Amino acid sequence: MRKAGLLLLVPALPILIVACLLLIAVLSVGGGTAPAQAACTSVNGKAFNQVEIPHGWGGAVAAAAKTAGVPASVLASQLEAESGWNPNAKSPVGAAGLAQFMPGTWASYGDGGDILNPVHAIAAQGRYMAALIKQLLPVARSSGQDIVRLALAGYNAGPGAVEAAKGIPAFAETRDYVDKIMRTAQEKYGASCPASGNVEVGALTGKWSRPLPGSTFTSGYGPRPTPAGTLNIGGNFHYGIDFATPGTAGTVVAVMDMKIVIAHELQSSSGTWVAGVSLDGKLTATYSHMEAGSLRVKEGDTVSAGTPLGTEGATGNVTGRHLHFEMYQGAPKDPRLGAVDPKLGEVKPIDPTPILKGKGVL
Repeated sequence: MRKAGLLLLVPALPILIVACLLLIAVLSVGGGTAPAQAACTSVNGKAFNQVEIPHGWGGAVAAAAKTAGVPASVLASQLEAESGWNPNAKSPVGAAGLAQFMPGTWASYGDGGDILNPVHAIAAQGRYMAALIKQLLPVARSSGQDIVRLALAGYNAGPGAVEAAKGIPAFAETRDYVDKIMRTAQEKYGASCPASGNVEVGALTGKWSRPLPGSTFTSGYGPRPTPAGTLNIGGNFHYGIDFATPGTAGTVVAVMDMKIVIAHELQSSSGTWVAGVSLDGKLTATYSHMEAGSLRVKEGDTVSAGTPLGTEGATGNVTGRHLHFEMYQGAPKDPRLGAVDPKLGEVKPIDPTPILKGKGVL
């Protein structure tokens, strides 16, 4: 079911996009399809695999995702689920086009375009998801739930359902829909591209910073029961420490000068997360559960202590908004091997508490 139009408009959340995608501006004229784009591009530091997207529509998806403030892989997965990439798809209840818009929703977000024109439909999808995100931000802030998942739930369940449930409604169809979108986004449209970083961000100082400035220390390293509502991944052992900020979400920063080896959106239990290795190679630090679409660094970047990495969030295997911070001895030989809690490749997890206290940031 698709909803009657929202009246709210929302500015695009900040998302970096490679310069070649600016060519998408030509798509707003006429009814043709987009020219073929590069098979693998980077949107906000997140690899976006366009190989599976037909007819060169990948660039249009990336532009719409920028408008919506969601990962392009999520928008692509959603469009596939709605129509199987068939621009002429129609349903018995009146939905039509790639995004299966109902007439009322199209009237609000179609901008007078043709509902069966794939470029018009993809752009409208970005505008509609942006409006949903703005509408549901209060629910995300009060509940600590991931705004992207809430927006997907609102798209499927209809007006007011997420607000009434104060989260994802307990409808089997809606929950299955959200899980399928996120899974396909990661597995099919979020494949890794070669790192495009190797940029030094800020002056290297050798100083240390609190990983979430202005936050409260909420959970320590060591044995503890698995929190209710989460998967038991660490075997009742907490392989890191947690921080949370009161009120609005805080900014996650680098604790030390380091090289970014992982910058991933919505990956497994860690959600949106970053891993960095100290410049002497003695320590690896990871920052998990950040807000989707908030990453400010790329793999290969060298950052100084205090450099913003992303925004505190509630993505992955969590029950509420916070930062999960881990440290390991040494640098992983291949950071992509098993790079989720509780192990990062071959390196050994250690308690970050005495290190941060010794540096005066805890």
